[in-house]
Amino acid sequence: MEKDQTRRKKCFRLIFVCGFVLIAHATQLSAAERIYTAYFSPAPGASAVIWVAKEARLFEKHGLDVAPVLIPSSVRTLQAILAGESAIAESAGPAAASARLAGGDVVALAGSVNILTYYFVTLPGIKRAEDLKGKIGANQSPGTIADFALRVSLRKLGLDPMKDVSLRSIGVLYDRIAAMQKGIVQFTVVTEAEKPIVDKLGYSVLLDLISLKIPFPQRGIYTSGKLIKEQPDTVRRYIRAYVEAIHYFKTRKEETMQILRKYSRVEDRGVLEHTQSWFSQNMPEYPYPPLDGYQVVLQEMVSGNPKAAALNPKELVDARFVKELEDGGFIAALGKK
Repeated sequence: MEKDQTRRKKCFRLIFVCGFVLIAHATQLSAAERIYTAYFSPAPGASAVIWVAKEARLFEKHGLDVAPVLIPSSVRTLQAILAGESAIAESAGPAAASARLAGGDVVALAGSVNILTYYFVTLPGIKRAEDLKGKIGANQSPGTIADFALRVSLRKLGLDPMKDVSLRSIGVLYDRIAAMQKGIVQFTVVTEAEKPIVDKLGYSVLLDLISLKIPFPQRGIYTSGKLIKEQPDTVRRYIRAYVEAIHYFKTRKEETMQILRKYSRVEDRGVLEHTQSWFSQNMPEYPYPPLDGYQVVLQEMVSGNPKAAALNPKELVDARFVKELEDGGFIAALGKK
């Protein structure tokens, strides 16, 4: 009889403990704030910081229930912010500067890729800049990073993008590569993450923009000034998770490669290893949005929009949240784990 009472007491204790844990977990989930975050590239690469933050449950760790959504254009991800469809999103300098010049309330919070990481690639028969005259290039769409990189590349090669060549808006990388394979276009630009794909096709690199180390906000995190003012803690928790995801990306190779495979659907291990290795070396641990990069963007935009000359790059940036993590020792502590 006493044994039965002891067993019952143990069972009641176990039920109580399990119930308490379940209630606590449910409270945590209900407390997690649900937001949508847009990213603009399905290629393995810097968008993976968002994927890692999601899959490694770092957003959840910092009290956010984040749903990543692919919107394949840096311009359109900012439009999602302005429309209230995405609280915080990935985008790039040219799109942000254009939006700001048009009166859009957008600001950069962080930068994970702060140089122009593009290669100017051509069909094998094109060996010199002179061979490009009269040829057709595959662009993504006006205002995108690829558009910016393509025009910068042509100028670096001594060509006028408006006079010496024709640029055709085709779309994302895979569409541009398909157009090159069909001979519809003869050149385009690809990122570091995408280069292994064109290497296998035998395309030539006529200009390596990466080696030039051009300051440029190629991948960053953006939101509205309104959200910063009204919900600073949401922004703070997002950036905390994002910074921790950069550390995870750099230090957890196999897990990161699995995440890259899931979101990009790239199965080639060589491509995934190259991507993880290159970005691990080049993503900053302290991901401040690059003021000098925004200055480069505005200088490039002046010829098409004279108002860009009057815009101070500091208006495009709010680095307080990354600075808090540096000053508070959060980022340094990650390196000691």
